[in-house]
Amino acid sequence: MVNDGAGAGTGGNELDLEEIEATLRADLEKISAEIGELTKPPEAGASIGFGKRIGEGTTEAIDRFTSVGVANDLQAIRVRTERALEKIGEGTYGVCDSCGKQIPAGRLKVAPASALCVECAQAKP
Repeated sequence: MVNDGAGAGTGGNELDLEEIEATLRADLEKISAEIGELTKPPEAGASIGFGKRIGEGTTEAIDRFTSVGVANDLQAIRVRTERALEKIGEGTYGVCDSCGKQIPAGRLKVAPASALCVECAQAKP
């Protein structure tokens, strides 16, 4: 177990930063692949459009809008994951980006990409 002094091991609950980093990198790879799949251009000859009747083109267009929305959500997760990896590299993993207080080890175990403590995450609009 590693306690880098940055608060990742507060309360005697030390975190294994190497394991967390490996998990975050695997998550980042998976997220990036999903985003790539969701945002790839339609196959040649695929018609996407809206007509007067619900048809295959309309269904494909709606599916595409849904995929783009999911990709946007995944992009936000990717940004949080990249930030957590940066924090590990900086030696600040476990410190809230907003208030500077220690993030409890329990929160980091459940949500390793957390860069905010619970209070700051709840206050964020």
